[in-house]
Amino acid sequence: MVTGRVSYLLVFAVILGIYQGCDRKSRPAQGVSADSLLIQYQALTDSVDSNWMVMIDDDDQKHFLMNRLLQEVSYTNNYDKARLEQLTMLLDELIDMRYDQQTMSDSDLIDAYDSATFAVCDQIFAFARSHPRFESIPIMAELIEDINARNNYILMHRIHYDNWVKELNEFKKNNKDAILSGDASIDVEEMPLFQLPF
Repeated sequence: MVTGRVSYLLVFAVILGIYQGCDRKSRPAQGVSADSLLIQYQALTDSVDSNWMVMIDDDDQKHFLMNRLLQEVSYTNNYDKARLEQLTMLLDELIDMRYDQQTMSDSDLIDAYDSATFAVCDQIFAFARSHPRFESIPIMAELIEDINARNNYILMHRIHYDNWVKELNEFKKNNKDAILSGDASIDVEEMPLFQLPF
């Protein structure tokens, strides 16, 4: 379990390393068979999907930790039950608000989800910290630190994901005809990015 807030400097260093380590270009293939291109396409797609799952799994874990924090409060049998039910409902609603790999093309949807997530986090933290036994139940503070740590990694996850999507998009753009000749069912349209176009 994470026991301290992740350093923003550390996060920046990791992000910088990702930028430097993922500067790859998918140039048009010369004299490469359709089968070989499909293998490259599948490898890039797998990398995109793998990074997506890492990001979503981390988000799911954050929701689990927030719910766990509410449970820790409820175990004391000394809390505002109506407020806990309200916060639990808000937490459950976050999943329905979350974007997917296609709907994230709407930046407003991402902003709405982020804003709602941080707002619910703040409310749950305030609810836990206001409990008269907060200082005597260390697990509450530890859970808050865990949740904050995962919030600090959101940007890193998105940059890492975007780097793979950019490479896949470039590969599809440069090899579109050859890819479709190998498998006409492949979607060669560009995938959306977290990064806003300039």
